[in-house]
Amino acid sequence: MIKNLAQLKRALVKGAEFEITGHCRPEVIGERRRVNYADTTGIYTIVPGGPDHKATVANGGRGSFLGWSKAPFWKFEGGVCGLYSDKGHTEAALIIEIKVVEAGG
Repeated sequence: MIKNLAQLKRALVKGAEFEITGHCRPEVIGERRRVNYADTTGIYTIVPGGPDHKATVANGGRGSFLGWSKAPFWKFEGGVCGLYSDKGHTEAALIIEIKVVEAGG
């Protein structure tokens, strides 16, 4: 179970997958994403099996970008990792909430 930003960064390497459980754009909730590229600034994700999906073709085919931000903007609870704006850890300030899919899961 991921408990902090350092663990999340180690888990979300190329090929890792997660499910979006909450988002500021409700239409993406429930999507599964695969990390296409990861570095010290963030991750680029694609939709597995969706070669023409908007998120997959974003950024020249690298995928949709999610910056790591700083640790205080994250909340880790029960295996769910939430990134919030500078307005606090409230539903109104939620940017994205994810659950990492364990290998084989």
